[in-house]
Amino acid sequence: LPENVGEFYLPDLDVLREPVHQLRSWRQFCELATGPAMWSLDQQKAFITQIFKLKFNGVYLSLWPLQPFVNYEVRGIHRHSTEMLFGQQIPINGDNVGREHLPNAPYLTNPELIETSEDLICAGQRLIRGILEHAQSLGMHTAIAFQPMEFPLEFRTLLEDPTGDSEILQLNNLTCAERGNLTNDAHQDLVEAKFNAYLEQYDNVDEFVMDLPEFPHAHRTFRQCWDELDRKHHLKECLRIEEVIDSFDRSHLDPAQAKRAEREFMSTVVMLHFFGGFFSRTNVLKRASAQSARVGLCAGPTSMEFFPILDKVLWEGATFNTTLGYTGSEAIRNMHHMEKLDTGKVPGSLILTLQDDNIGSLPQIATGNIHILMSEMGRLNWRGYSTRYWPIGDLDPTVAYLAKASWDRSTTPKYAYIDHFCHIYGAGAVEPLCQIMHILEKATAILEFDFPGILFPVSRYMQSFVNPKVPRLKYLHQVLEMYEQCRRILLRVMDLPGPFAGRANLEYWINRLTFAIEAITECQLLYAGGKEISIGQSAVESSNKDVAAGHTARADELCQQAVAAGERAMRATAKNVRDDSDRATLAAYYHFLVREVRQETKKLLGSLSDQEEPE
Repeated sequence: LPENVGEFYLPDLDVLREPVHQLRSWRQFCELATGPAMWSLDQQKAFITQIFKLKFNGVYLSLWPLQPFVNYEVRGIHRHSTEMLFGQQIPINGDNVGREHLPNAPYLTNPELIETSEDLICAGQRLIRGILEHAQSLGMHTAIAFQPMEFPLEFRTLLEDPTGDSEILQLNNLTCAERGNLTNDAHQDLVEAKFNAYLEQYDNVDEFVMDLPEFPHAHRTFRQCWDELDRKHHLKECLRIEEVIDSFDRSHLDPAQAKRAEREFMSTVVMLHFFGGFFSRTNVLKRASAQSARVGLCAGPTSMEFFPILDKVLWEGATFNTTLGYTGSEAIRNMHHMEKLDTGKVPGSLILTLQDDNIGSLPQIATGNIHILMSEMGRLNWRGYSTRYWPIGDLDPTVAYLAKASWDRSTTPKYAYIDHFCHIYGAGAVEPLCQIMHILEKATAILEFDFPGILFPVSRYMQSFVNPKVPRLKYLHQVLEMYEQCRRILLRVMDLPGPFAGRANLEYWINRLTFAIEAITECQLLYAGGKEISIGQSAVESSNKDVAAGHTARADELCQQAVAAGERAMRATAKNVRDDSDRATLAAYYHFLVREVRQETKKLLGSLSDQEEPE
């Protein structure tokens, strides 16, 4: 709001606008430490109220198999295991930088699940219902996405051929999935029980979305399932299945990635076959219809190959939610597939990545890519979108665009930026802040192409940098220089006249960039330390102990510098904690960048020193 509002008046306007996109939804739950899964109910309500004011109209909860939000029993086995954050325990103690901002709990979790006298599932359901009820009180569309094909480990004995330790599902492999014939009776009972539990325990939701696994292993019966689907729906006319499978080797330089894409594609065929029979054998769809709830499907990037046949293989009334790629750049490269979906028969919505978790909590701007995707959705009459994001402090400029473009096709990122920056920071700040958005978008593209996973917010990920085989960090240095340039510009903007309210935002951005600069510096130092450790190990193996000792000392110095950079990153984050996103980021990244790095490098250096000691 302006400092001097002046005399009240109504502008002389006669404007009628209708939304460009029917569904304009925000994902309000997920499963990593830096996102909305760590928000209190009060912050959820405040955020939903704000996006409602900006004329977004949907809330989308992506729930995971181990989270404590649904209860069910199958063949005498009760669901009892519950975990948040994939079972990661991120300690909170007196060592944490910014301890005064963190909750009074031994480990990071959602604030509503701390010190509750209720059963954990009851407390979790109270949280989810509170989010849904607040959105519904504003007339917003509500959706729950869940994963019907993965189960807590207590149900493993019911599966014909369950996944084991050798198959990657999600972090820590705390869930299991069927690798055998998905249509076996016990597996169908499990899927039906889980689906009915969601219908019963959240009976006022507008839409239930079945989320296909990110790492599926249901490909063994692929050929049989494809042949049966083809006989039923004549799919060969629309999809040349062998050509698609052959294309994975050509489109992936990494053989492991090609195999994963092939396995996901084949597994999706098997799961589509399963759902066709499952819905005909159960009353799940009828029960959902009685509750006025639609049932949809959400699938990852390999689902693009199925766009030409989805109207044939999905159930009546199905909706479809998909991503064209985990990052905005990847989605743009795959945008041509959107034309293959018949949106007159299957209402399609796109997952828009505002921030990618693989890049972690580094500042990211993807407005240009989002603009292209929004335009294409409008041209092809897609139903709308849901957002994918993590910390919210950086999102204002992008959301200023998204809110306007959802109602006005002529909106461009530059127009939205100018309007937003002028109101918040003053006219003099507009041009330098637009420059920053341009630089950050370029930096985001480099990170998306060359450094996926750089600050992925999971335990022990920083170990990968203490490895001389990681990719060269030349382009990472370019990102570092871009962040430093943005910080210099922001420091100049701080000296410009403008609304007082904008100063707190500028300070926030400066500290976010300081976090990024120090975190990248830590990655570089760990890489250099890792090379010294590798050379030292080679020297030990060659019995050259004097050379080994020199490299060990240098490695120790570099690793200590890396930990110090991590601590500086966290002190910058602690300077301006404004919401639960910042609190969770502070707790999580202190553990990842400081505590774990200190422990792991000490262990590596200790091992090398032990080898140097004479027998």
